[in-house]
Amino acid sequence: MSEGRDVERGRKLLIPPFLSPQQEKKEQKRGERRARVRSAEEVEEGVVKLPPDIYEALDKPAEVEVVAPGGSSHEKKKAFRVVPDERVPGGEVHVSAEDLRALGVAENTVVTVRRK
Repeated sequence: MSEGRDVERGRKLLIPPFLSPQQEKKEQKRGERRARVRSAEEVEEGVVKLPPDIYEALDKPAEVEVVAPGGSSHEKKKAFRVVPDERVPGGEVHVSAEDLRALGVAENTVVTVRRK
């Protein structure tokens, strides 16, 4: 090592609060998951088919709320009855074409699925 550099040991770094992880956000995330929405003909209106991984992560809800993007004042929400389905790929949710139009989103849009 060069003699011109002094290394200080034992100093602690101060991390600003906005950079430190917050426990509150992790608790909130348990009740919601993001997934891609797809329309399926075999799904009834007012029903959402969830894959087993999302169904388990939301603690097996009877009803969920699907929130479409668009900013805080423009987001569209709709409540759905839940049907777990093993044939639905992970990371996707299936709704009817009418419900997709009611949410005002296209296929493959990322939506938030929240437990009610």
